[in-house]
Amino acid sequence: MAGVIEVIGVISGLLGILQFGIDNFVEEPGDGSTFKVAVGLDGTKGLREAGGHLPDVRVWNQNGDFVGMEVDPGKVKSGNLGEIHVDHDNQGVYTLFSANNDAICIAWVTTSWSEDRGGNHYAVQGDMGYYCGATWYYSGMYYNSQEDHGRKDPENQPKCFWIDKDGDHDTTGFQVRWPAFSTGEIDPDAPADERDPKKKCDGISFGIRTEDDPRSIRYWTNNKRRALPGTPERPRHRHRRRNAAMASQLIIGDAEGLSARFLCESETSVGPDLVNLKEGLFCDMGDKQLYPLCSPSIQTGCFDFDSRTMKAATSNMTVSSFHASEVEKTYETTLDWRTNKESTGVYLETDGGV
Repeated sequence: MAGVIEVIGVISGLLGILQFGIDNFVEEPGDGSTFKVAVGLDGTKGLREAGGHLPDVRVWNQNGDFVGMEVDPGKVKSGNLGEIHVDHDNQGVYTLFSANNDAICIAWVTTSWSEDRGGNHYAVQGDMGYYCGATWYYSGMYYNSQEDHGRKDPENQPKCFWIDKDGDHDTTGFQVRWPAFSTGEIDPDAPADERDPKKKCDGISFGIRTEDDPRSIRYWTNNKRRALPGTPERPRHRHRRRNAAMASQLIIGDAEGLSARFLCESETSVGPDLVNLKEGLFCDMGDKQLYPLCSPSIQTGCFDFDSRTMKAATSNMTVSSFHASEVEKTYETTLDWRTNKESTGVYLETDGGV
């Protein structure tokens, strides 16, 4: 297996020690900090050869002194990693990521400090965004190298959380205090309540931002929490919505970590419709409704996978905002994330694939 770096991550809902592939970090960063941003499904065309704008990055040292920034660092293709370098003095203890236009869904972010800043490596998973209240979706990303994909348990693929500047999502940015995610900060054998990821959601170790164009951080000084002066925070409470590109995409999975039920029942999930063949469930993300898959024993009030048709229980039952006995779902793209694509599953007897 390729080289790995141990970091704090979420494993089965609890904080633990993860092995991140070395290729998620920059081996020889320039003076300051270099970040790699992994993007799952973005807000433009899903994973269909489109991406979004990388966030602006601002860095502060341990004392809360602003030391450097990089604005408009470019774009990243969906399903890829983008790289951002910030030239600065001192160690970059605090980092603020501020969204630009075109929503992106962040699966993880890593930072690598130059050798004269200590050479430290840290990472934060997209699961932290989920636990701290950001809108989210399944990332479909692996945090180890390509050679491990065939052996990697899909249940441990991270979620991704959405950040956006132009109004599609509440979250406009996030801040990280990197040492809070050092491996020494967690005991893998500690009781479950001590490893709850939400304990990191203090707005300093990890904090979701909702004000317009965030430019300031919160930081610790003498064991007290303070906010650096900057743009006043104006929390925004918008209706979370998905765009036309999300509505035209279908995700197919069969792993527990891609649960259609969990996705539909989450108040903060945003993204494409999803079918989980192992669960036998379809999540219509347009109205957050969960339907069983049609089968010989279920012919009404279900989603027919082969025909991509929703069959209502009665002729006047509302299905996806239509009054009809059958409503065809139109998808421009279909992403097959099944772990066993050779097996078509119970509900795919007819065509043997998608």
